[in-house]
Amino acid sequence: MSRSILFAAYFYPPCPDAGAHRPAAMVKYLRRLGHRVTVLTTAAYGRGGEEESDEVVRAADLQLVRARIRGRDHVQAMYETDTYSPRPHPLSRVLVPEPLVLAWLPFALPRALRLHRSHRFDAVITTSPPESAHLIGRALQRRGTAWIADVRDAWNFEPLRPSFPTGAQRRLDERLERRLLGAADAVTSVSRPAADDLRDRVGATVELLPNGWDPELAPSLDDPAREQAEGTLDPDRVSLVYTGRFGSYGRDPRPLIEALRRLAASDPELAERLELVVAGPCTEEERALLGTDVAPARISVVGSLPRDRALALQRAADALLLIAAPGRTQLANLKLFEYLAAGRPIVALAGGTEAGRIVSETGGEVVRSDDMEAIGAALRRLATGGVQPPDPDWSGKYAYPSLAERMSETVERAIRGSRGG
Repeated sequence: MSRSILFAAYFYPPCPDAGAHRPAAMVKYLRRLGHRVTVLTTAAYGRGGEEESDEVVRAADLQLVRARIRGRDHVQAMYETDTYSPRPHPLSRVLVPEPLVLAWLPFALPRALRLHRSHRFDAVITTSPPESAHLIGRALQRRGTAWIADVRDAWNFEPLRPSFPTGAQRRLDERLERRLLGAADAVTSVSRPAADDLRDRVGATVELLPNGWDPELAPSLDDPAREQAEGTLDPDRVSLVYTGRFGSYGRDPRPLIEALRRLAASDPELAERLELVVAGPCTEEERALLGTDVAPARISVVGSLPRDRALALQRAADALLLIAAPGRTQLANLKLFEYLAAGRPIVALAGGTEAGRIVSETGGEVVRSDDMEAIGAALRRLATGGVQPPDPDWSGKYAYPSLAERMSETVERAIRGSRGG
């Protein structure tokens, strides 16, 4: 059955950051299933190609004021630069649940209500972060619309953001999480640990709906990006490629670099077969770390790449590197599913995490990211051809056409059981 759906997603193309890929793919494939999907997003990242048909509505955003003061017409996304800062915005210690409750929500919420008056949406999907987006879902639910809260990063479970400085702020934040996610007609979560936490702690009705990959974005064999990617790698070495932010999300690359350095010292002949290639933005500290002398092994930092080149580089690699810290058990982000789609062997420094569980199920190499001895052993197996590619049968399970079908089924269940006002 065709439904009229509002999809509220702060991160959406042309924003190139990872948070935009899930909403963009879900919207595309929900439309192909016959649903009429209107996207509500921010104007901060500029305009895409869909606005002429009124399918994408961009609400004002105070972040644009800051960008224009700096002479730009849009906010600079993470992957538009080779360096980034891990420092949170100062207002993240002041505003609950996060700064966009002031910068974007005051414009997005009235726009959502006006859209609902003209479209009479059957359902609204709100995706976080930012957490304040769920206030849009609750407002439309009170007007009779079924509401699905899509949680990409958990709110108060293993949070990335710094803790609020006062107890009053922390209590307000936790109360917002319980009241909003507990009120949603359905909650979708990308990882099993986060879903379990929401069921137990918040009492939400949660469905595990993981991230995935869009098969239409796979580079073709004659794509120029593929030739450029192959030219980035040393054909005489086994290339271990990482795409995206090298650190952050609690990931610590230092044990990997130290393990590579120790391998170079203990077995230079074996180390000479290896190169670590990092394609993505780095902090200054990460760039210094990646400058560590690991000769005769090699570390190459190629900077941020356009998405087509990053995907082509994944497919040209001998193996792909994933890092997920044990303290972030929920981590199973977009990169993992792109890696599975690339069909290359995966070395996952992700033991004890959702990402590690998935890689292990698909036949990849999994060790803890803080176990230097195990990392060294994995590098040895990689250099000698002992790491195998994932089982190809798993890739379809995580493709967005099938995930959108599951989201469509969730929408139907939410409509049937909607709590309304």
